[in-house]
Amino acid sequence: MTNAREVAMSQPSQPVRRSRARSGIALGLAAAAVAVTAGACSSNASGLGSPDHPSLKVGLIDSIGAVPFQIGTSSTQHSFMDAGLTITVQKFATQSDELGALATGGIDIAYGEYAQFLDSSSQLANNGDIRVVSEGYDASAGTIGLVTRSGTTLPKWGPDDATHRLFDCNGPFTIAVPDKHGIEYLALAGWLGSLGSALPSDCAAIVEVPNPAQIIGGVAAGRYSAAALQEPYVTGSEINAGLQMSQDLVTGNAASVPVDGYFATKAFVTQYPKTTAIFAAVMAKLQSESSERVIVETALHQSNTIDPKVIAMMQLGSYPSVVLPAKLDIVLRLMDTAGTRTGQMDSSKLTDLNN
Repeated sequence: MTNAREVAMSQPSQPVRRSRARSGIALGLAAAAVAVTAGACSSNASGLGSPDHPSLKVGLIDSIGAVPFQIGTSSTQHSFMDAGLTITVQKFATQSDELGALATGGIDIAYGEYAQFLDSSSQLANNGDIRVVSEGYDASAGTIGLVTRSGTTLPKWGPDDATHRLFDCNGPFTIAVPDKHGIEYLALAGWLGSLGSALPSDCAAIVEVPNPAQIIGGVAAGRYSAAALQEPYVTGSEINAGLQMSQDLVTGNAASVPVDGYFATKAFVTQYPKTTAIFAAVMAKLQSESSERVIVETALHQSNTIDPKVIAMMQLGSYPSVVLPAKLDIVLRLMDTAGTRTGQMDSSKLTDLNN
């Protein structure tokens, strides 16, 4: 079995539905913060005035998508402090624990994956009590892919006819995913659906394996035919296990799909509108500054948890500075395809911070 060292990385951005730890990347951000020139976003400059809730508890699961926030809260930059906010960061091992803390008021804002926080089994999402405060990280071409052993040719999946065949949920072609409710699965289901070979929710040929390092080792050893993975695991699997990306999954309905965001409850954003607006304004600035790849690469190099060759070669997504309902619709459509969305959610409600 391939371990984390063999694939030369920890687990920085792999979500777990309700039990597995999302990641363990403790970013060393001092050099990255120096690279971002000091002019932090101040409340006076933004015209938002003073926060109505100055002490803010933010839940975090470390990942590549959280780099801008971690830069802003590093010891060498005081973006939130200069805007009048005192940030207390609380780390979580799983997104279920983080969701629980958000629902009970243990934290005020939570960073996490859209596919997890908006899942139909989330009580906050089901009750319409969750709001998107800031964008976090969006996928781009090549950041989520279907990887196989080198030389593998994918079957011609599609409508069952003379030239194509439906994806067979009874095998023998098996695909490992970190989570059947995660973004990798949503992108995979969306791609197969676009071919006319939709996945049923109980498809036995889709195997859930929480640890991406074990997934890579399983594909390399032939235990799984393929795997749907995010970066940096796509590139890590190529460099360290000799795998290949056989299909880019950030395509079609999953093109530029939002992956991570910052969430609060409806009650919090309506009770503390100034704090919410100031947090969003600071995040927008930090997100914009992180559009330079060198900033993100510097942070990842400082973390010493990802192979430098992987950092240099991997595809990187984007850090949007504006929450757009139309972008969230991409996630919701993929959730519809995969059967993980509650009918009560819509993008206009998710982005409404006044109601």
